[in-house]
Amino acid sequence: MNEIFKIVYQSLKWMAKISGFSYREINIIVYYIIIPSIFIILIERILKTNYLKIGFSILIIISLLLIPDFNAFSSWLFDRSVDFLNWFDVIGLNYIQASVIICVVVPIIIFSGFVYWKKQFNSN
Repeated sequence: MNEIFKIVYQSLKWMAKISGFSYREINIIVYYIIIPSIFIILIERILKTNYLKIGFSILIIISLLLIPDFNAFSSWLFDRSVDFLNWFDVIGLNYIQASVIICVVVPIIIFSGFVYWKKQFNSN
């Protein structure tokens, strides 16, 4: 788990460096915008609609327009995310373990489920 955490952490640090965003901003962009966008796109491809993409895009645009300081907001949301991951200590998971499970394993399982669902949906 430590190696997976290090790889993801270093990847996010690299993205921050090349983009000019802070590590916390990149973390929020990836986990609260990019990954949900990918899931929504997959759902929409299965359902052959555009409503979720349009709705999510409007939500993101309005949110970004209403957030006066994205860096401060990202720090606040990142800290709340850390609090959430630290909460898993009650079931015996440390921060690194919870991070890998919630931020890597769960998205991979969801993504795999959507890909499988799309294949099943399209074969019928």
